[in-house]
Amino acid sequence: MTKPPEGASAWNPATPYPAPAVGWYATILLAFLYWLSILDRFIISLLVDPIKRDMDISDVQFGLLHGFAFAITYALFGLIAGALADRANRRWVIFASVGIWSLATAACGMAQHFWQLLLARVGVGVGEAGLNPSATSMLADLFPRDRLTSAMAVYTIGATVGSGTAYLLGGLIVDLVSQVQSYTLPLVGEIRSWQAVFFILGIPGALLAFIVFTIPEPVRRNRRKALEQTPFWRGVGKAYRELLEFMGSRKRFFACHYAGFGIASAVISGAGAWYPAHMGRTYGWSAGEIGLTLGVAIVIGGISGKLLCGHMVDAMYRRGFRDAQFRWYAACLVVATPIGIAATTSADPWMFLVGIAIFLMLLSPVAACYAAALNLVTPNELRGTGMAFFASTAGLIGMGSGPLLIAAASDYLYGGPADIGLGMATVFGVFCPVAAVLLALGFRAMREAMAEAENP
Repeated sequence: MTKPPEGASAWNPATPYPAPAVGWYATILLAFLYWLSILDRFIISLLVDPIKRDMDISDVQFGLLHGFAFAITYALFGLIAGALADRANRRWVIFASVGIWSLATAACGMAQHFWQLLLARVGVGVGEAGLNPSATSMLADLFPRDRLTSAMAVYTIGATVGSGTAYLLGGLIVDLVSQVQSYTLPLVGEIRSWQAVFFILGIPGALLAFIVFTIPEPVRRNRRKALEQTPFWRGVGKAYRELLEFMGSRKRFFACHYAGFGIASAVISGAGAWYPAHMGRTYGWSAGEIGLTLGVAIVIGGISGKLLCGHMVDAMYRRGFRDAQFRWYAACLVVATPIGIAATTSADPWMFLVGIAIFLMLLSPVAACYAAALNLVTPNELRGTGMAFFASTAGLIGMGSGPLLIAAASDYLYGGPADIGLGMATVFGVFCPVAAVLLALGFRAMREAMAEAENP
């Protein structure tokens, strides 16, 4: 037996969207939670040297901590979270996710050995896996198609502010707590100053999870068919079989989307892991100096770029460009390549900061573009699974291999840790143009997929 998933109105394409105030309030709240997730995810990049010192690990091992330990778990548990996003109340999925990643962040502060920190980072990945599939699915039900990229851009501003705050606020916290070599906490005992940073960020996050219940669960609109009432695990398998069948009917679109945006994600996440270390090693700046200046550059570049991207892509969509997400981002990749190379090879720290701000203005909207493109093409009942499947494939490429790729380029092509800037420049020069070409090869396929989605 089947039944409409959210009532009869879910079957009517003409169902009115919620009032704009409702949609934008939900978007800003979800962006705040995204900010919190990125802050917890990237704070570790400011703690490279004290973690390496206390745990006696290499740059490659740190790349595993920052990359694969998080990304593999994020991808695998994201598959379950994606199916939940399509079948359950999305607010409860987000609530559980925020609580898990916040407690796991605090657990990073209790780690005494490399494998313990590795397990805690796995926990962060488990928790964060549930946010994006549910949040992007909700946004697609809150906004009309020609406003969706702008909504996604505002939502992903949370990631920009999160990474910027990780450097800005994180740098201040690191400088503050590092004035004392160790702290003694009730029940926990003595911890190093870098471990205290994880406690300061992780514990409040578990309480903030409750704010998700201040937004409504939106009506699921434009499903192709009703949700079958089957046991959850059987439903998960069926959902991914249906997703693969759907992707098989649009092979070129999904191949170009996954490869192009996956490679771009590797570039961005990889570089983000090494910006602070590059500035410390090359320019001799302290954590506080790095956090303040790099945080401002990331926030300014990222916010301006995402707002510009949302406005331009939606305007292109309204003018009839149904490949707007691919077309805009491919052009940005081409323009950003020489800017990124010049920034990361500059001996002037201010030239580096200005260059990185422009580089991020162009490339930081990657999530807004790939999420909008996926949700515009994919039917409602497969949107959560679609986002999760992208994360489990392109996410592994991006978050997992990016930091490791740059470290390997630095170690094996150049002089090692001191030349991490050359490693970043090499990755920019090779992979940004490749990603642009892959997206360009998908222009026609996206137009065809969009035509089918608009006229099923």
